[in-house]
Amino acid sequence: MKVLSITTATDHLSVALTDGEQIIAEKNELGMHNHAERLDPLIDELLKQNQLTLQEIDRFAVAQGPGSYTGLRISITTAKMFASILNKPLVGISTLKALAQGVTSNREILISELDARNLNFFAGVYLKEDGQLKQLLADGHYNLSKLLDKVAQLELDYPIVFVGSDITNYKSEIEAFFSPSQYRQAAAEENILHATNIGKLAVDEIVQDPDLFLPRYLRRTQAEMDWHRKTGKDFASDSEYVEEV
Repeated sequence: MKVLSITTATDHLSVALTDGEQIIAEKNELGMHNHAERLDPLIDELLKQNQLTLQEIDRFAVAQGPGSYTGLRISITTAKMFASILNKPLVGISTLKALAQGVTSNREILISELDARNLNFFAGVYLKEDGQLKQLLADGHYNLSKLLDKVAQLELDYPIVFVGSDITNYKSEIEAFFSPSQYRQAAAEENILHATNIGKLAVDEIVQDPDLFLPRYLRRTQAEMDWHRKTGKDFASDSEYVEEV
């Protein structure tokens, strides 16, 4: 099954072609902020260099969130368009799960996280054993101390690995719960969101309807907050909110 995977969820743009566990090719642009301009050309380069067309892709996969609001919309809109026009399956992969998938070590608790500022994180907690991920804490928007407390309550005797954002500046908060010997930051390359890991996870994911596919922001957007303050109405589902606007 040939899968074209894309992500613009972070400042790292990544596109990949996979076939099951086999990596055909991957292209990356690090630290860029022009995803809308670069995504389509990068996909085109990837396909041409591997002598493939979009019609030959069996499944499209995309990081569904969390991540940059604008970034998520760019890649998700592209993936939805491809799947809808070509009538091909579309799957969404948790950004946090894809980060956890990239950690090569075994039998460790993986705190997959993206810094959301002000001591808040988008995070999910996973246990990786024999290459398989088991989710221990659902993806969510957490205050750091509450996140660490939830991990401590798991009472699992495994080393802890933070993967994603650099946690150097949060050493004092972390060591209120765990000693320096109990945790570490993932290796440099593992903290980068790679589309190949999205592709590997996409093989067994449930296919979604492109017309109903939405980003998983994991917290209210600023537009929703402004709308709520302006109208005084209760928050609706994403689809109802979009119609309301």
